[in-house]
Amino acid sequence: MADRASASILIGGVIPHVCISGLFEAIDRDGGRADWEGEPLDPASLRPGETLAAFAYAQPGGMFEWTEQFCEDHGIAFVRDSGSCSGTFGPERVVFTGTGTPAQFDMTENEEIVLALSMIRALGTMEAIEAWFESAEFQPPPITIASGAADTGENGETDNG
Repeated sequence: MADRASASILIGGVIPHVCISGLFEAIDRDGGRADWEGEPLDPASLRPGETLAAFAYAQPGGMFEWTEQFCEDHGIAFVRDSGSCSGTFGPERVVFTGTGTPAQFDMTENEEIVLALSMIRALGTMEAIEAWFESAEFQPPPITIASGAADTGENGETDNG
């Protein structure tokens, strides 16, 4: 059995209408719930002007593997926080703004972002350090449902999630 930890994910930004069912299938596949008590999520949980949160206990690697991949594939912003697995990995935050590559940030058990001395030296200036911390504090914007066509993949085919 994989090392596991509790995790939560906050999703927001522009979500193409054709991706809604795929997003909820991914959340369900990851065991995501509307709250820590286990209330299920469904498309009725998606409210324009708000973000969507999912919670789960005992996530392999502390990740929402299917949900994160779906969001990355469709340019949907998210922030995932996960706890630690003693002796294996520590708590972390993963930030995906909807473009580029997700960024990983180490945290304390109190959900404070931490920066190692080697990273401070690599960043070099106080302005760069402050920008790094600011990027860790990213919050997905409220959800907007786009009624247009789905994203097209590299081969030009439509991807319907």
